[in-house]
Amino acid sequence: MADEEESELSEKQKIDIAKWFLLNSPPGEIQFVAEDVKAVVNDDILYEEAASEAFPLYNKSHMISLEMPGGIGDVLVTSFGELRGTEYLDPRTAHVAVVDHIKQT
Repeated sequence: MADEEESELSEKQKIDIAKWFLLNSPPGEIQFVAEDVKAVVNDDILYEEAASEAFPLYNKSHMISLEMPGGIGDVLVTSFGELRGTEYLDPRTAHVAVVDHIKQT
């Protein structure tokens, strides 16, 4: 083992590992995990790529609830209410919310 040459992880491997940690964050804790992942990856471009792929999947799988702009209600981020990549329908108010998945706003 000690004789094996250690090699640097590829960018794809770093992104995949970062996504794994983000997607396996405990419910409601992804922002805290994201801070740690960003510090470990230590590359903003790689982190942004991993986050842009992981956060939408995490948000939809955990069906997070976000406040609508103007305080008119809340929208559930689910695959059922998804209209386009970042647009979600609130069926109670018939409003469409544009969601920033990473900031969760």
